[in-house]
Amino acid sequence: MRYLDFLLIFILLLLSQAQLFAQACCTGGAPISTNLGIQSYSAKQLTLDINYDFNSLRDLYAASRNLNDSRRTRDIKSLFLRASYAINDKWSFSVILPYLWQEQAVRSDFGRSKQSTEGFGDLVILAQRSLINNHKHQLLIAAGPKFPTGSISKKDDEFGILLAPDLQPGTGSYDGIGALSYSRFGIISQTTNAFALLTYRYSFEQNRNSGQAKYRFGNELALNIGLSHNIRLKKWSLSPSLHYRYRKSRKDVNNGFDFPNTGGQWMYLVPGVRLRSAKGFLVHSSMEIPIHTDVVGTQLVTSHKWQIGITYPLSFKRDKAFRLKNGK
Repeated sequence: MRYLDFLLIFILLLLSQAQLFAQACCTGGAPISTNLGIQSYSAKQLTLDINYDFNSLRDLYAASRNLNDSRRTRDIKSLFLRASYAINDKWSFSVILPYLWQEQAVRSDFGRSKQSTEGFGDLVILAQRSLINNHKHQLLIAAGPKFPTGSISKKDDEFGILLAPDLQPGTGSYDGIGALSYSRFGIISQTTNAFALLTYRYSFEQNRNSGQAKYRFGNELALNIGLSHNIRLKKWSLSPSLHYRYRKSRKDVNNGFDFPNTGGQWMYLVPGVRLRSAKGFLVHSSMEIPIHTDVVGTQLVTSHKWQIGITYPLSFKRDKAFRLKNGK
């Protein structure tokens, strides 16, 4: 199947270029790469999704070594609102709007200082195309822009100074986002499935401090590979899953120079569970467990992270019996 051959070659090419990318644990704006899951939708269906993401950063790393220094901590809370509409069985569109809360604390011999901020993040619009969708294989591709709707001018409450780029709700730049998703159904049994999701974000340069500085966040690559198993209940289906997540991107650039202490690569194990009703209502949750960290310089990284969300579909298809009764 030529689509599957193309997918395999595409993934191998990206992984072969892995040394070109790096990702700071605290890039600016919402954690898009971990909340960009794409799925197929029924024609004429509007799907609403609300997802809450909590990221606790307690571990300070230099390269791949944990420094066991707990003087600095950060909590990032993100609420994602997503609306997706399928025009037909091939094409659908999604709008994603995040809201962020961040708090960073540093302890020293002189006491404890804290910085916090909140606000809407950058808006993402995705167009999605179903390339294959049958009882054995599903191949989806999505792409679209990220608009700089989030603020980049938040200031410290105590001193009134402009907060660092990675503490701002927005990135300030128009970026491009793409995703490729593949699922193979019934690999071990009829209810066991394999899936892979590849996402990429290309970041553009933006002006900061009234044009006095030019900043660019590193391009980001994320790969997810895993298995899920469906368990049929009376009126619900339960789907536990386990997948491996890999993230990597370039270092940030400030005024043409690499920004210090940004860049690296992260690997996680992600157990999750999905509970779906017969009518399509879905509750989903997952947790990220770090298994490998390798950063550029010294960085604060994730110690634990979890997500929970609900998905509700609204169909605009009129019932067949209703159409026949009304002569339509």
